Amino acid sequence: MSKTAKVLVLFCLCPLLLSSAFGEDLTLKEGQAKNISSQQKIETVFISNPEVADYKVIDNKKIVLFAKQPGVADLTIYGVKGKVLKKISVAVDEIGSSLAQKVNKKYPGTKISIERYMSKDKATYIIQGEVATEELRDEIYNTVGSLVGSDKKEEDVTWNENSQGGGTGGTKIDHLSKKRWDNIIDRMTVLSSPQQVNVKLTVVEVTKQFTDALGIEWSSLTLDSIINGGSTANSAGVFSLIGFKGGFDAGNISTVINAVKNDSIAKVLAQPNLTVLSGEYASFLVGGEIPIVVDSGGNSTASVEYKEYGIRLNIGAKVNRTDKIRLFISNELSNVTGSYTYNSYAIPTINTRRTQSTIELADGDSFVIGGLLTETDRESLSKVPYAGDIPILGAFARSSQTEREKSELVVFATVKLVKPFSAENSYKIPTPQYHKTSVDKLFFNVGVADEHTNRLEEDARSFISRGGFIR
Repeated sequence: MSKTAKVLVLFCLCPLLLSSAFGEDLTLKEGQAKNISSQQKIETVFISNPEVADYKVIDNKKIVLFAKQPGVADLTIYGVKGKVLKKISVAVDEIGSSLAQKVNKKYPGTKISIERYMSKDKATYIIQGEVATEELRDEIYNTVGSLVGSDKKEEDVTWNENSQGGGTGGTKIDHLSKKRWDNIIDRMTVLSSPQQVNVKLTVVEVTKQFTDALGIEWSSLTLDSIINGGSTANSAGVFSLIGFKGGFDAGNISTVINAVKNDSIAKVLAQPNLTVLSGEYASFLVGGEIPIVVDSGGNSTASVEYKEYGIRLNIGAKVNRTDKIRLFISNELSNVTGSYTYNSYAIPTINTRRTQSTIELADGDSFVIGGLLTETDRESLSKVPYAGDIPILGAFARSSQTEREKSELVVFATVKLVKPFSAENSYKIPTPQYHKTSVDKLFFNVGVADEHTNRLEEDARSFISRGGFIR
């Protein structure tokens, strides 16, 4: 054999020799034993800490290593002429090894190992292995932390109505909050990618408005209508009882009787749509901000704060192992209705309707949130002074009106598990193809075909009808 071949053989054997002599870690429980064999003859065995672990020689190629108490020790096996045959780092850890066995038994299919490291009087645990889902990883981490964890910290996710978002205080979202321990290190690998949840809401205002107005509207009389005669058509639901035309002719004095009864059913206020990763929190706002002047504690100076209004959707979702979706949802509709004056400042008033709930449902399920009921009653009376106060006959000189309106906010929600599209299988979203028309063609109406306009309208309707998330 040539020198080059000998060097090559030695180079290839070096990793095998090193792997057999160094780099082996062994974790034992107190009282547990382990057989250690060697292909070569054993001459000497050294243990660095006999109080933690010790050994017994069986023959010239086998020893038994047994754990005595928690701690760490190094075992070195020597062969002929002091050659190192094996070097083993021994850790006697009752909790780590037994806990890993219990975790793997409780969650079949997982391959979890728990290693314990001591630094003075503090023990640190590292969890390693592969798990199927994010929820399973959280369960294993919380189990280990509840048994051997120290310095527990709560990472709460809250919804604060005043700050319009997550923060301190407010409503705690339990299924999104997490626990952390300073001495527990999570190095587990999740095999599956995190799931995504799409929430599509339809906010409907169901109203029943009853209007009952009956009487003679003498207030419709004006000097111009008496002298010249009015030609304005009556509005819907308003009927002329007598019409005076010209001077004080009987046909020119217009008296009106209102007899209106109207029931309106419902209208869609908003249809927000939002997608979020499992275990995360998302929100969006379609609206704006209005400035509000705030007095600085009686000082001459004032500050300006901005208040958000519009359509807001906040969701926090988490998918469990059975694809059940636990969902926190907060929906809000607000609009500026007016203002009032305070210390020479105009303060806007905002009408707000808000729903908030935490539910659990399956993929594709829908649910309904309702019960925000508002009822308004209004009564009004108009009359001719003195004449309207005459019993019985005074009814011809006055008009009374009663309005009653009931409104209920109902939220319909549909939840789906969605997956992203790859570039190869991407879905092309249809968009209307608008073509720019020059100003001169529009002005002279040249080259603007009806079929071109109709085609654009059809494209627009098709685009709007396909709105929403991609299924």
